[in-house]
Amino acid sequence: MNEIIKRLQESIDISAYNSNFIKKLIQHRMADLKLVEVSDYMTLLENDLSEFAILDSKLKNSYSRFFRNRLTFETLSQVVLPRVANQKLVDAEVRVWSAGCAGGHEVYSLAILFETFNKISSKQLKYRIFATDRDYTEIEKAVLGEYNRQGLGNLTISEADKWFKPIGKYYKINPELKKFVQFELFDFLDKECICPRTSIFGEFDIIMCANVLIYYNEEVQQQIISNFKKCIADNGFLITGEAEREIFICKGFSEIYPQSCIFIV
Repeated sequence: MNEIIKRLQESIDISAYNSNFIKKLIQHRMADLKLVEVSDYMTLLENDLSEFAILDSKLKNSYSRFFRNRLTFETLSQVVLPRVANQKLVDAEVRVWSAGCAGGHEVYSLAILFETFNKISSKQLKYRIFATDRDYTEIEKAVLGEYNRQGLGNLTISEADKWFKPIGKYYKINPELKKFVQFELFDFLDKECICPRTSIFGEFDIIMCANVLIYYNEEVQQQIISNFKKCIADNGFLITGEAEREIFICKGFSEIYPQSCIFIV
């Protein structure tokens, strides 16, 4: 396995990634190809250069679901949004960054949350969601906002009926949920900019970066977290994934509710 990783380093920049992630990526790829021996995969790499391009594309791991962690979104709805509403002046905009938005599931889940809150709350929240991903193909999917039935997993029937329109085998997102969303290509490893350029100055009230940091090594994780702290507003909220809770807890962040994966910054 180490020999394969060394060979990869010669063709692909994998320096930012967690070594366990790289090993699992190789193991999964070998399983897809029904290869048992590491030597067989090494031979494939030496004889088929297109395999490097396949591995490079798989490094841009993009998987998401609507309301992926229900406890997180429930805490957002019941605790975070009311608190933000109390902090904000009338007509002030709530700024949200969905960092690593993949195909848009997370972004539209957040938009559904805001729209639902505004329908039941006495104080309306103006909001803007800056949604970024480093994979242009995923950004295109998110902008399109079309999902098959399997892609609507985690949504209740009433939520699906309310926020999506069936079009053949697909479900099209309600245009209402796109009004306050801006999509942008962005890479966390960009050395020239620490937050979406369209946001101009950062100052996000909420940053959601779930199930992304686990793929990077500790040094890169620390750099990303440091950048988040620089561009989040005072008393802002940082939302992560279940697999990353311990990273933030170990760094002294305070979780606002146990297992919610929501931290106060």
